[in-house]
Amino acid sequence: VCSARVDVRSGDLYWLAFLHLSCSRTHVPCRDGTGCVAQEYLCDGEKDCADGSDEDGCAQLCDTPGHPAPCQSHEYPCGLGSCLNASLVCNSQQDCADGSDEGGNCSVPCQRSCTHLCYPSPQGPRCWCGPGYRLAEDGLSCMDIDECTEWGKGACSQTCLNAPGSYSCGCLPGYLLDPDGHVCKLTGPEPKLLVAVQSEVLSYGLRSGQEEVVLATDKDHVVFSLDYDLVERKVFWMDLATESIRWQDLNSRKKGTLVKGVRSDCIAVDWLGRNLYWTDGVAGQVLATRLGAAWQGIPEYTVVMDGDLDQPHSLVLQPLAGLMYWSEVGSHSRLMEASMDGSWRRVLLAQGLGWPTALALDLPTQRIFWLDEKLGSVGSAHLDGSSVKVLKLRWVQSPFAAAVCEGQLYWSERKTWSVQQVDKASGKNRTVLLKRHGQPHGLQVPSWGATNPAVPALLISHPAQHCTNGCAKSNGDCAQLCLPNP
Repeated sequence: VCSARVDVRSGDLYWLAFLHLSCSRTHVPCRDGTGCVAQEYLCDGEKDCADGSDEDGCAQLCDTPGHPAPCQSHEYPCGLGSCLNASLVCNSQQDCADGSDEGGNCSVPCQRSCTHLCYPSPQGPRCWCGPGYRLAEDGLSCMDIDECTEWGKGACSQTCLNAPGSYSCGCLPGYLLDPDGHVCKLTGPEPKLLVAVQSEVLSYGLRSGQEEVVLATDKDHVVFSLDYDLVERKVFWMDLATESIRWQDLNSRKKGTLVKGVRSDCIAVDWLGRNLYWTDGVAGQVLATRLGAAWQGIPEYTVVMDGDLDQPHSLVLQPLAGLMYWSEVGSHSRLMEASMDGSWRRVLLAQGLGWPTALALDLPTQRIFWLDEKLGSVGSAHLDGSSVKVLKLRWVQSPFAAAVCEGQLYWSERKTWSVQQVDKASGKNRTVLLKRHGQPHGLQVPSWGATNPAVPALLISHPAQHCTNGCAKSNGDCAQLCLPNP
């Protein structure tokens, strides 16, 4: 409603009722019918439904051999939902609050050929497995749990190495493992978030929370989409009032105009090939120009892609690989991939999408994230289109731009005039970072110059991509515009 798009034809009748709530296949309905929660949130110890029904009945889940249980394989499930170490069962002391760990067949001796341990229980002797193992179908042997596969990106924020009964997390060059042993943090200067709010661009420290105005335009000019050139430390932005793409050097404070006579929902900087790309949803085009171009009264840009684009919207680049990704929000929403010269175009994802209005790349994990305005969800997938994960979040209402840094996903919300963050893997721990009198639009987490290890880290962690951007050296020997084709 009030989304500037017509979804209901005149004369059509639609019933809006919580009793008929329909949840996607990756979510389950709350008992009161007021919302849906992801299957991963069931019995995780935190109430995600308003009525807490996602945590009800967790103690009654069966500990079936060969299948995951609410308690680990070396624990005993008490009747009220808590877990008890198996060594405390049948020890003549009631350790469970309801006393369910004593009595029954506790006196029956253990005579089973268990691979790990055999303990008595009120249900009779049982085989138990140590931490990191699961009881096999035969009820006797123990199987190693591959946490890296079963837990996915919830186990480690970057790399994961499975081991018998355990696992360990690792980090790419330029990152250090946090004391929690799971999250990788950037070394070097504090990562900062660039946010466009009305006529200003703010810098927000992601660790210190310090705010600073780094760019201000005329009060009646809105800074729309923005991106950052980490080589020359320039901020580029779309100025809708003058229909131009402008820039400012953060060192010298010098300003300029790159190109005029354009309107765009999203711009993206190829800092390696020295180009700037933008989408034109009305014309159905993706265009590009040189970063060093100067406005001299004649447009100097090229149409990279044209024709069958269905309202291209958000755009992100992978300069090291010479690839670009964009969303289309027309009659059939989809996520697309192509070389940065417009060739090798392919559909990345075409199902389960409403309006994917904000995209972000997470190169350390090789995943693409999107926020869906119509479905109110956050989705992610591997860059080959596999391993799709969608989380429905009520915080996602009118997202404009998104960025990923370390273990967090950040996005700007136009409807609530705020910038928010959630855990990128679980969608939890939502925090409002900024809330100003004015709509936030463009948002980026740049690498602040050559002293930041993020740039060499990407080069080291993706060595096969060193030469895939042919425009990185001598402009590809082109006289004017060079578009990379890996």
